[in-house]
Parts: sequence; structure tokens; C-alpha cells
Amino acid sequence: MRFVTCCLLLAVATVASAQPTPGHCAPGTASADLDVSDVLARVSNNGALFLGRTHDGTAESTYVIPRATALTAAPQSPIFSASLWIGGKVEDEIRMAASTYTNFEFWPGPLGADATPPDDCADYDRIYTVSRDDVRRYLETGEATADLLDWPAHLGAPVLDGDGVAGNYDLAAGDQPGIWGSQSAWWVMNDAGGVHESTESPPLGIEVQGTAFAVALPTSALDRATFYRYRILNRSGGPIDSMYVALWMDVDLGEAADDYVGSDTTYALGYAYNGGDRDADYGVPPAVGVQVVQGPVGLPNGRDDDGNGVVDEVGERLGMTAFSDARTLSHLPVDPVCPRPHYNLMQGLFCDGTPITEGGDGYYTGGEVTTFMYPGDPVTGAFWSERSEDNAPGDRRLVVVTGPFRLAPGGEEEVVFAIPFAWASSALGSVTALRDAAQVMRNAWAHGLLAPTRVEGERTPPPPALAVVRPIPNPFTDRLAVRFSLPEPMAVRLALYDVLGREVAVLVDGEQTPGEHEVTLDGDAFAPGVYFVRLGVPGGSRTLAVTRAAR
Repeated sequence: MRFVTCCLLLAVATVASAQPTPGHCAPGTASADLDVSDVLARVSNNGALFLGRTHDGTAESTYVIPRATALTAAPQSPIFSASLWIGGKVEDEIRMAASTYTNFEFWPGPLGADATPPDDCADYDRIYTVSRDDVRRYLETGEATADLLDWPAHLGAPVLDGDGVAGNYDLAAGDQPGIWGSQSAWWVMNDAGGVHESTESPPLGIEVQGTAFAVALPTSALDRATFYRYRILNRSGGPIDSMYVALWMDVDLGEAADDYVGSDTTYALGYAYNGGDRDADYGVPPAVGVQVVQGPVGLPNGRDDDGNGVVDEVGERLGMTAFSDARTLSHLPVDPVCPRPHYNLMQGLFCDGTPITEGGDGYYTGGEVTTFMYPGDPVTGAFWSERSEDNAPGDRRLVVVTGPFRLAPGGEEEVVFAIPFAWASSALGSVTALRDAAQVMRNAWAHGLLAPTRVEGERTPPPPALAVVRPIPNPFTDRLAVRFSLPEPMAVRLALYDVLGREVAVLVDGEQTPGEHEVTLDGDAFAPGVYFVRLGVPGGSRTLAVTRAAR
């Protein structure tokens, strides 16, 4: 009865509130695979992630690690399905775009004025996938993939300008797609293309430009991670207040019925780990998580969200603001329906609005009120975790949330999630390794190491003001040479970072003369592994990966 009452009350409230008119679009059918690293991840343009279908319509996971097992009869997968949730208030009415396994609430295509959906969303039912290797191959041979040729700059897809003409995309003249990581999948979707059947909510009137990307770097934790960058645009005629963005996930660490979940606010991370030291699919169990690597610019909340010692400064971005076990201990018999239960979870409440309290299963325990379930350390046994409570392992869901924030009419915001993965010699060892991986994700994002950079090659137009020749030799042992050229005198900082984002050497720091420069690095001072060379000048920077090989 609780669900029926919720939905009926919201239906009555909707009549008095302004809202975009839902279109009549067919659900999106496009999908694309990230497949350059040790992860095979399938993304869709309807808000869902990783949920595939076999030829007979049976649901299957398409998030596979190691990727090579995807070709076997028993692919190894830590995640069954995930989905983007976005909620907010329009004239104090809760509105949601969220789903779990079906009735997805995003449709292909952009929105026009007053959040008008396309006449036919099928015209935009496509995901564009490009890699740095695709660009490199084009520069060497002149052969381009269809997605490289058709890169949709006109819809908002990022472009690295090479022809000096702003706002266009001309591959032959030197423009390149803005590729995050080693491979990017880009799409555009909206929440006004149809009726919201999962949440029974009116549309928010938002357009979402999605980018999923992966990094091919076998010696790094980045090689077993993926990233999801959502640019959210308010196309409605009014403000959307108290907005939250979340990634809901059905975690199945191989065998689905033996998992725990937890949160780590230090790394803005919600995660899953195994309840024992043996998994039927993986053997030694891994751990997997969802991490907020970039949250929105939040509403004032009296906290120092970015950890710089200043509370509520202008432009302060949020991290993870809530974490919930979204089903097993939600005290509801099924996954949430109607806007209010979804929105409660995003605020860090139980579906029925009960605050989370520390201890037990978090429901009316008498402990301190919190928005984070199981923030204790299962490795050391400190504080409150599923392991310390001796919960029975089971099939878990989790929701990792960031918010609240406000979007004015015509406003936009960007939120980025990472999905790190770690596999050690025990279940708890994998939790420790996952935290290390989360630190790699955070530092790689914060230092701009994943941002788009040009792919150099024969068809590349004349070099821009900041030109860097790829360090040689690479891999290196005793000596590495880094060359760069400057068109005029300028301040230059050339530094070396490890995979955790720590600065380990400064090679140049100060004013440099025009022309060619070469700086050498003594390799004997560094342990074998992957490093990043970053050259920064006023108004720009370039980052390149190098490997110190063992002798």
C-alpha cells in the first residue's frame, strides 16, 4: 500500500506544477563497448550501463574483468547492471529520472527550447566510440572509422581544434575528437522523450551528454577501471533545485549471493567485497566500487567538501554525499518505485524516509544519524561494517550519490564517476587494494592525466604553441630525453608524476627561451613502473606516459 499511496499523491501534485510535455519516442537501442583495457564494458544511451541481452532476451552482464574471459564460456564479471539516477525539485515537486533493469527513463537525442524532445529520437539512437589508435591509424593511412568521420561536434561532443575554426569538426583539416583516456564512447540523451514508467514522475527537462572512457595502461590500476562523465543541462524554462546525481549498481562479484557492501568517505567510494575468502566464479574474490571523482558545485552546506580548509567557498565541488545498500536492507520488499523512495535514497535516507543511524543494519538503531551506510573498515574491524555486524552475505545493490546542487534555466553541471577494481590474495586484501586503486583514480583525474590531448602523426597540422616530442627512449632504463619547443619566451614547468599522482621530480620550473629544448632524466633514480611527464605553460599543458623498465 505504501507504493500505491506514494504514486497517487504524486500524481495529484503533478497537475498543479509546470512540466515539460513527454514525447512519444521509442526507447533507445544503441550500445557500444569499451574494449581497449582489461575491462569489457557495454554502455547504452537510455541511462543503463552493462545490462545486455542474449539472443533469447535473457539478461546478461557485460562488465567483464579480465576482458579475455569474455571470450570463454564463463566470463568473469563483478557487476551485473548499473544505472544513472538524477533527481531534483521543480516548484517543490520531486522529479526523477531513474530505473533499474527495465522501463529506462532516458531517450536518445538532445532537447530543444522548453525541453522539447526530438520528433523522432531514433534519429539520435547512436553511440560514437573512438580511440587514440583510431586517430593514429587515420594519420598513418588516411583510413577512418565511421564514428571518427561522423564525430558529432554539432551535438556537443568535444573537439580538439586543429584547423583554427572554432565550433566545427573537420577531420581532414586537423580537428580531432576530444578522447578521454585511451578510448571514449559519447552519446546524448534526455529525460523528456517519453513517460517515466519506473518512477511515475514528470520529466525534469534535462539533456545529458554522456562520455564513458577507459585507459589502456596494463601496469596501472587504471587498466582495470572505467569512467563515466555526465554533462547535465537544464533545458526547461525554470530552475531545478536540490538536485542529486547517483549511480545505482547491482554488484555481483562473480557469484551473486555472497557479497557485502561498504563506504569509504576518504576516497568518496562505495564498494562491494566478498563475505568469505572464496568465490565460485573468481576463486579468490576481488573488490569493486563506484567513486565520485568530480561532483557538482554544491549548495552551501557548512562543510569543507574539497578538503582545502575553507568551508563553502565559491565553486566548491562535492564528493560522495550519501551511500546506501539500496535493496537488501532498505526495509522495502522490492526495488524502489515512485519518485519519493528514489529521492530518499539519494538524500541518504531509507526508502521510507527513515534516517540511517549507525550500527546494526542502520534502521532505527539509536545510533548517530548519518548518510553513509557501513563506513567502517572491514579489514581492521574498526567501527561499523557488514563484517563487524556479522551480516549474512547476499545479493547486494548500492547507490553512490553526490548533491545537492541547483541548475538554473539553461545551466549545466558535470559529474564524473569512476569504477575501480582490485584483485588481491584475499577478500580483505582486495578491499585494501581497492582503496589504493581509488587513490590512483582520484589523482589521475585531479592532475588532468585523463584529459584529451592531440594524437601526433603525419597528417597533424603545424604544431600549436605548445609542442612536445614523445620522450625517448620509451620504455627507458638509465636515461630519458624529453624535448619541447616554444614559440616565444614563457614560464615552463616540466615535472614527473607516479601513477598515484605524486610529483616525484621537477625537471624545469621557470622562464624559458624560444626554440627547441631537451631535458634529460636519470633513470637510475626511479623504480621500474609507469610515470607521467607533464609539461605546463600559461594556458595549457601536455601529459605523456613513460615507462621505467627493469634492467
